[in-house]
Amino acid sequence: MKSAISYSDFQKLDLRVGKILEAEMLKSSVNLIKVRVDFGKDYGEKTILTGIAKWYKPEDLKDKKFIFVVNLEPKKMMDETSEGMILCADINGKAKLIPVNKSIPEGTLVR
Repeated sequence: MKSAISYSDFQKLDLRVGKILEAEMLKSSVNLIKVRVDFGKDYGEKTILTGIAKWYKPEDLKDKKFIFVVNLEPKKMMDETSEGMILCADINGKAKLIPVNKSIPEGTLVR
């Protein structure tokens, strides 16, 4: 288990439901998938790079909803910029995406 954090530190995370509109392998990497994610009219779209290509293909992600951290500082990776992070479960070192029910609107806050 990781060290405990304060409740106020946890509150700094902005977790939102997002729908993946497009997904493609990043040409310069075998591990990264580039996704364009819709977070609804109030939050718009973001580009996110995710290192799950070992377990998922881009076509597995398109038109599906997941939970994302949307307020991370942008991170430069392989000449691209990632504007957030998708949340996954880690089962014995294997990433497992956590799908969100289709009825939950894009941009919904996760607490």
